[in-house]
Amino acid sequence: MTCLYLPPVPASVGAARRWAASLLPDDVPDDVRDSVVLVLSELLTNAVTHAAAPPPPSGAGAAGGGEDIEVEVVVDPGGGHVALAVTDPSDRPLPPAPVAVAAGADHGRGLLLLDALAQDHGWAPRAGGGKCVWALFRRSRVPGRDGRGGVRGRAVVRAGCAGG
Repeated sequence: MTCLYLPPVPASVGAARRWAASLLPDDVPDDVRDSVVLVLSELLTNAVTHAAAPPPPSGAGAAGGGEDIEVEVVVDPGGGHVALAVTDPSDRPLPPAPVAVAAGADHGRGLLLLDALAQDHGWAPRAGGGKCVWALFRRSRVPGRDGRGGVRGRAVVRAGCAGG
């Protein structure tokens, strides 16, 4: 497990993409590498947006406030998977499913992107406030399959999201 802590500013997104791409071994196929980096960009952009929100009124919970964002990349040593986890101080839950988005809208497609590119994904609240959003990718594509289901990825990734 390798972690990076970043301030909730837009420049952190590009820095995290470059960092994550440098961690992926050479044997990770380009399409998987591209998916990992694109999903990380989406997750971190959302984290920057919500972590940079004004702090809530006193006693209202941890909905933002400018705390660092934690980015975690786990490359399965057995060669099967790459996992991402992005933790931010926002308590705002993710919708249970993608929602309809107007064609001209400049946001709202994140869950569609996760559904299309990640084998599995989800989120977990953090004990001390905030949440961890994670995504799991197969390191190699299986011919004739969309790469989803049948793998116990949640336990691998949630280990990084369990801390408080």
